[in-house]
Amino acid sequence: MNVVIMIPSLNPDEKLVNYVDALSREDFRHILVINDGSSEEYNGIFDRLKSYEKCTVISHDVNRGKGRALKTGMEYVLTHFPDCVGIVTGDADGQHRLIDTIHVANALEEKDDRLVLGARNFNSGNIPARSSFGNKLTSQVFALMFGQKLMDTQTGLRGISLKLIPKMLQVSGERFEYEMNMLIECRKQKIEIFEVPIETVYIDENSSSHFRPVVDSVKIYWLIFKGFFSFAFTSVSCTVLDLLLFQLFIAFILPQTLAHRILIATTIARVISSVANFLVNKNVVFKKRGSLVSSAVKYYILVVIQMLISAYAVTWLFNWLGWGEVILKAMVDTTLFFVNYFIQKNIVFRNKTNK
Repeated sequence: MNVVIMIPSLNPDEKLVNYVDALSREDFRHILVINDGSSEEYNGIFDRLKSYEKCTVISHDVNRGKGRALKTGMEYVLTHFPDCVGIVTGDADGQHRLIDTIHVANALEEKDDRLVLGARNFNSGNIPARSSFGNKLTSQVFALMFGQKLMDTQTGLRGISLKLIPKMLQVSGERFEYEMNMLIECRKQKIEIFEVPIETVYIDENSSSHFRPVVDSVKIYWLIFKGFFSFAFTSVSCTVLDLLLFQLFIAFILPQTLAHRILIATTIARVISSVANFLVNKNVVFKKRGSLVSSAVKYYILVVIQMLISAYAVTWLFNWLGWGEVILKAMVDTTLFFVNYFIQKNIVFRNKTNK
């Protein structure tokens, strides 16, 4: 197979040697191991790997993280194997069986313009409870935020076509968060993500993993929710701006004797704050390219529709329940806030890209 197997490694044990030994017996183009700053006591393992004809070991002087190790390997592949179909990334801790690696490589060769994931089944009974819960939760949240349900968002067994490597090298992240960023970038650019079921293997409850449960989980969830948090911060900031402008016009600019003073102040403040909100969402939050006019038309249509829905929903609920207009409005507008985010992300400010 015209595929390069790429394995980032930090302080490996005999399981990595066994994996490379099994891979070397198969018809893969090459095996590339990235030593990500392992301690000197592990030099013997890497020397043994170099003895395999098909295996090359490249090294970082210090530990730079899994994301950087993957990028170093990709750069090497672009230089030394520019005519290969792509790469299959594996882990060094014995979690990936040879047959599953072959299945991912075959799926990549069938269609060489997609990202292939070796997806584990977290409903099986041999998985540590914390790993099962964490992976299922992350999959559900990813589906909610990015519109594709993936069985396994944290798998290290991935097939990446050569065509995608230049884009993947531009993806941010130096450690474990890089792999999540890769999925997010593929969803943003409408790159197909294809899953191949693989066996779920946990050795000693995955004790050899270098994944830091708290620090790395926080980084991963920050990546997932970063766009929403930016949207929320912008919305709150523009609400504050609206109130400050209203106060400015009421207290210092508009004469006290002016008819409809409150209506005029409200209108001016809302126009300015909504324009600010539109521009920040377009250029910063969602990074929408293309026509300003088209985005503005869709944005203000959404504003009007949301305002009408809010008014009618609060009226209907008040007539039904008979209490708490302010509380009902807060509930309705909070719900619309989340809906508004997904509409702006997927319709108003959606960037059109080719698969």
